[in-house]
Amino acid sequence: MAKKDYYEVLGVGRGAAEDEIKRVFKKLARKFHPDVNPGDKSAEDRFKEISEAYAVLSDKDKRRKYDAMGHAAFSGGSPWGDRGAPQNVEDILREFGIGDIFGSIFGGAGGGRPGGGRPGGGGFWGAPRPQGPVKGNDVNYSMEIGFNDALRGISTTITVPKIENRGGQTRRTTERIQVKVPPGVSNGSKIRLAGKGEPSPNGGPGGDLFIITKVRPHEYFERKGDNLHLDLPVSLSEALLGTRVEIHTYEGTTKMTIPPCTQAGQTFRLNGKGAPRLKGSGKGDLYVKVQVQIPKHLDEGSQELIREFDRKNPADPRSEMTGVSI
Repeated sequence: MAKKDYYEVLGVGRGAAEDEIKRVFKKLARKFHPDVNPGDKSAEDRFKEISEAYAVLSDKDKRRKYDAMGHAAFSGGSPWGDRGAPQNVEDILREFGIGDIFGSIFGGAGGGRPGGGRPGGGGFWGAPRPQGPVKGNDVNYSMEIGFNDALRGISTTITVPKIENRGGQTRRTTERIQVKVPPGVSNGSKIRLAGKGEPSPNGGPGGDLFIITKVRPHEYFERKGDNLHLDLPVSLSEALLGTRVEIHTYEGTTKMTIPPCTQAGQTFRLNGKGAPRLKGSGKGDLYVKVQVQIPKHLDEGSQELIREFDRKNPADPRSEMTGVSI
């Protein structure tokens, strides 16, 4: 199969500057690095492909030759020539001087793992390499909390499964851990507890424990981002004459004014009465939608009062619809 054009592999034009080539390669390396895609052969092949393309286009001399002759500029159609392809990520980094890029992406050459690349005995091209201490596996733990607790924040104790390595023996047990849930978490928020995951299989640091929050719905309030929404029932007289109402939120009691002649469905915004912002400062807003409650039954006297009200306040609510057809 014919090799792809190196410019097409990186998705850059032939006149691309060095900075652009480096930036695009950094983005692709982050996406397809085998440490980020363990066990994915297609990602590994893509990583090798973009590494080879970068090896050529980041080298002024090789790029000049490639622009003039294409893949034929290299012995056997490869920029590595007779030496063959590098055997692992460290070789790529040393060969082409791109360790600084990987260091900023993965926390060190080869994806932040001592020895580079994924744990195991083989390099990305199948060659064995030394295995250094590796970090233990991360663990996810789902924790359900109440709606108000998610907004206020809580401290609680959870019991999580734990794996211990003692004298080469693995033992499963449990551990009670104190967890501080910050104000403003929502469904899917992650709380990281460093080193509380699985232990390393060979003396490295332990993995991390990620507490993933699942927030129970509220009977009346709905959360959308950092804003809270409430459907507020009011009586017909309250909507017509206006009133002062109390709203019980996670912070306590908030008072708001319903002005006279408030329409059904009218929405009011209470600034800063929403959910705390998990990232940043301040709070969202509370949106209160008025739901006018109509009595289900009227006695004769009440009906006559309504007729009298209608005579004194004549209105045609459908006047704007006159002449409008479907």
